[in-house]
Amino acid sequence: MWRALAMNIAAFFLLFLLHILFASQDFDLAFSVVALFISLQVILFGPLTVVLEGANLRNDRRQTNRVSFLFALPLSFGLAWAYGGMAWSITSVGAVVGATLILHATLDRQLSLD
Repeated sequence: MWRALAMNIAAFFLLFLLHILFASQDFDLAFSVVALFISLQVILFGPLTVVLEGANLRNDRRQTNRVSFLFALPLSFGLAWAYGGMAWSITSVGAVVGATLILHATLDRQLSLD
């Protein structure tokens, strides 16, 4: 689990650095593409980590998703802040954090079923 989590965090930091670089160089299309990937990665952080881990046991995948959610939650608040124009917006927080919570909870529920 920890290796997959580290890989996912490293990918996030790489994307984040690219988005700063592209913004500073006014590469609008590249910035938008990277911003889309960051958004998808944050919202799907747990499921992506589960895929990266490739564990066979359901309980291992469920544990990975749960630990990954602890990283996804603060990232989703940061993403919501960015979508809110670098200010707190109830709509952005509700949409981004809500989507993150729903997707992680759905996977957790799916992995809990026999």
